[in-house]
Amino acid sequence: MVDSCQKYLTLIKISPNMAAKLYEPLMELSEQPLDGIKLQEAYQVFGEWDFAILFQADKNMDALRFVSDKIRLVEGVLETFTVPLSPIKNYCKN
Repeated sequence: MVDSCQKYLTLIKISPNMAAKLYEPLMELSEQPLDGIKLQEAYQVFGEWDFAILFQADKNMDALRFVSDKIRLVEGVLETFTVPLSPIKNYCKN
């Protein structure tokens, strides 16, 4: 289980008319698709990018492995952009 607080945001660009084909594989990913990875949320976004995935990883190498082995290999994915996130303030109160 991932105990790390290091979060990553991956933006995904897909080829035109591939949204339906990409949606299914993204929704089928388990909460922990690989050791050291815990998915948190998936989004459909507008503009230059089409989807975004927020996840935690134990190490940078785990994050790279997840994106290259699970996301980039999905048919229709043209490009990904992954950034590590460093929180500066939490606006959500539990």
